[in-house]
Amino acid sequence: MLKLGVFLVTACALGVWPAAVGFVGPGENRNWGITERAISDAISPRMHSHNLPGYVEIPNGIVNEPLRITYTIDQELQFRAQELLEKYNPDYGVFVAIDPENGHVLTMAESRRDGRREEVLALKNTFPAASIFKIITAVAAVNEGHASASTVIPFNGKGTSFYKKHVFNHKTGKWTRNYTLDQSFAKSVNTVFGRLGAVDVGADTMLEYARQLGFNGRFTSDFEFSTGVVDTDPEDRWQVAEMASGYTTRNTLSPIHGALLGAIAVNEGHLVAPVLVKSLTGPNGIPIYLNEHPNKTAVVQPETAEQLKSMMESTIRIGSAKRSFGRLDGKDYKKLVVGGKTGSLTGLEPRGKYDWFVGFAEKGDRKIAYAMLCINKKKWYVKSARFVRDILHFYYRSPHSNS
Repeated sequence: MLKLGVFLVTACALGVWPAAVGFVGPGENRNWGITERAISDAISPRMHSHNLPGYVEIPNGIVNEPLRITYTIDQELQFRAQELLEKYNPDYGVFVAIDPENGHVLTMAESRRDGRREEVLALKNTFPAASIFKIITAVAAVNEGHASASTVIPFNGKGTSFYKKHVFNHKTGKWTRNYTLDQSFAKSVNTVFGRLGAVDVGADTMLEYARQLGFNGRFTSDFEFSTGVVDTDPEDRWQVAEMASGYTTRNTLSPIHGALLGAIAVNEGHLVAPVLVKSLTGPNGIPIYLNEHPNKTAVVQPETAEQLKSMMESTIRIGSAKRSFGRLDGKDYKKLVVGGKTGSLTGLEPRGKYDWFVGFAEKGDRKIAYAMLCINKKKWYVKSARFVRDILHFYYRSPHSNS
């Protein structure tokens, strides 16, 4: 039995992970009556106890022997993420990465400064979504034709401030600033997104987009995890504005779900279900189950996804992640495109200051989507954007990128 986190990495390094299954011809899908739900029922209880089994029994009336599991985890990336978490040692840290094309989970790494092992952080949804929810507001506004990345939306006050008079009773004056939606997304301007969601898009449409993007629902996946939660009274315009801007603790998100949101920008607007089990192999190495067809749903137009991608790139270039992310230099990073969204808020489960960075990176056909969350009680040990920068330095270096 394999341990999640550092124990999982150690087992991988020692070669305990099952060998990859042999080639199966194009279009052939050998499931032998085994469903994703059956796999989830078998492995999820152990996952939530920080364990991943190397073998599993799934009675299907055909093969009733233990099946060897091949996971989707990228062993090198998992090891590096765990190594970085131990280096920075935040009070709580969790990093999740997926392949945005097929939902394969590449890593789930986490740590706690106090060393305690309780719930698996990657699977929990008690964390305030904060400004990550601006992704939902942005795609709803663009997809419904209320704005584009180049639309100028004036606002008063600081970008971080949030007052009813600025949201519902805007008056252009001497100190009014005129940002495009792209700039407001990059700099995470609360007033702009509160007004966009509560006034332009409207409560019902906002809640429908949240639902389509996985909130208050359940994914068809081969492991159980908690999706984001939206708890908003659609009759209360201020609550809708708070939801749209992310200025509320009522919207919550799990790191797994966060990575799925980051993937939308680089998979033509599809919401993909996460996959952890690549294959199950029976006696004599016979493939019994292969996950070859990703469960993807088109949630926004490809053109909307492209605009989201541009806005997320601006977060790196001119916005809230510019300072902590810095530049990726060198030949390994030529033509590398990186985007993301920051989010920060104080939360209670666990208590502390929450710092999110959700996004994507791509270089040619090699793509990754990710969610990083740091929670700190009294001081910052590392910003989530900086952590991701270090991860991408590793992931796109030549030896790894050619593997």
